[in-house]
Amino acid sequence: MEKTENVKRSCAPALLRACVLLSVLASTAAAQTYGPHVAPPPGADSTYVASFDVPAPPAYGAMLLGTDAGRALLDEGRALMIAFRLDAAEAAFRRLDRAEPASPAALYHLTTLALWRALMNEREPFYGRFFAVADTLEARLDALPASPWKTHFEAELAFQRAVVYAKQERYPKAGLALRAAYNRYADNLRRHPDFWESYKGMGLCHVAVGAVPRAYRWILSVLGFGGTVQQGMDELEAALRNSAYGREEAALYLAVVDALLNEGKAGAIRHVAALHAAYPESPMPAYLHAFLLLNDRRAEEAEAALRHAAAQQAPADVDDVPYVDYYLAEALFRQNRFEEALPLFERYARTYRGHALLASAHLHAGLAREMTGDRDGALAHYRRVQADRDYDSDRSAQRRAARLLERPLSDDERTLLLGQNLYDGGRYEDAVRTVQPVLGDPEAEVVHRAEAAYRSGRAYQALGAWNEAIRHYRIAVSNPGDPLAKWGPWSQYYIGEVYEEMGDAEAARRAYRAALDYEAEFDYHKALEQRARTALGRL
Repeated sequence: MEKTENVKRSCAPALLRACVLLSVLASTAAAQTYGPHVAPPPGADSTYVASFDVPAPPAYGAMLLGTDAGRALLDEGRALMIAFRLDAAEAAFRRLDRAEPASPAALYHLTTLALWRALMNEREPFYGRFFAVADTLEARLDALPASPWKTHFEAELAFQRAVVYAKQERYPKAGLALRAAYNRYADNLRRHPDFWESYKGMGLCHVAVGAVPRAYRWILSVLGFGGTVQQGMDELEAALRNSAYGREEAALYLAVVDALLNEGKAGAIRHVAALHAAYPESPMPAYLHAFLLLNDRRAEEAEAALRHAAAQQAPADVDDVPYVDYYLAEALFRQNRFEEALPLFERYARTYRGHALLASAHLHAGLAREMTGDRDGALAHYRRVQADRDYDSDRSAQRRAARLLERPLSDDERTLLLGQNLYDGGRYEDAVRTVQPVLGDPEAEVVHRAEAAYRSGRAYQALGAWNEAIRHYRIAVSNPGDPLAKWGPWSQYYIGEVYEEMGDAEAARRAYRAALDYEAEFDYHKALEQRARTALGRL
């Protein structure tokens, strides 16, 4: 018994990271699942056009609905979901449930709505409402005869429960639910390989399992999990091209996975750009497009998309996307517009009642105050940075805030912050010019010179100056100055990326493996492992 409990406890962080990745995808992407299929934008390539060709509805019926009136209500509810009018969507699905009480379609969508609300609000009453609707859906499914749709809905329900359990930090339950989802998706696709709806969920399971750190993979294999990030992306691509109901959602998940784990190499952001253009009155596509633009270092474009999102969620009947304030503040911060970013960071930290991004919001608010000369105000924010969860971003924010509580930003740190923002805003040559004096200053702290080398390497890599990028990365690798800072191991990882971009696959593999050899829990060590393993799988 004690050994079993130890295995569960050891597996807990792995399951958390797997399911939290899925919860991030669900909370940021799922709201764009529904609505009319979009036409490709002008100039779209043939791959994009093919991905949104609308196939004939499956022969086994539209989500087990039996009447035209029921299908019309389903379409109405979906359109309201994508408009982010969630109360009106819920009312439409309740009418659908009354019209077709034997079908699980309405309850499935009501459960999905409850999931979105739980993920965005991160509070127990919303989790309780999700489980209440989920239990009702489970009872409805139990009464149905066997079919591909029944198995699919069972898999979706188990997957959603895994996400919520992980958000509640109920890790053993999250693991069991994720295993149930994995097995049902896999069983459905073994029996019905042309049931394209299940490829999306199977793909997400494989992405989650593939992203789990290697220390926990043996435990997951004992529990019956397997798969890689690349395998999951391939399955998401299959769902995007072929499913009747989940293709927009699959495209959005693919875009987020591509951005967060695959360095955007699949170019999947184009799908989100098209959906933003197709649904201009919904805040959610604008928000997610902005999130991906920030990841792509396009801060000015992200700012415009976020201001559009904020305007679209102003009507009382449109639900708010709670993260718009935070990312709009970040878009401004990356443009070194600290005074404009500050009130948005502070409003998010003051009003958001969950945990997501709070540590980063307080850290950035403190940095914004310090960059504008308000050290006392900065200290108040640094004191509130807490890593309540086992997330890379929270741990790194807490560590940096602890250093900043001991002493104010030095001139070199201010310079490096300005250079970081220039890079994050896509101004690569300006970033190099800004940070080079720190690198060339023999009086600068070693860790600051390592950061300057790392940031120069990132800018040179973005400019396609491969040799200069590698030269600067190697400076950071050889003398990082702080074993817990990210500059050494992440420079080693990006050396692999440069070699991959140069076409030298074997050198890239060696660099990625060397990045995986770091054992200290440096800043963003989990993210590095996920990306390096994804890169090795890609090669």
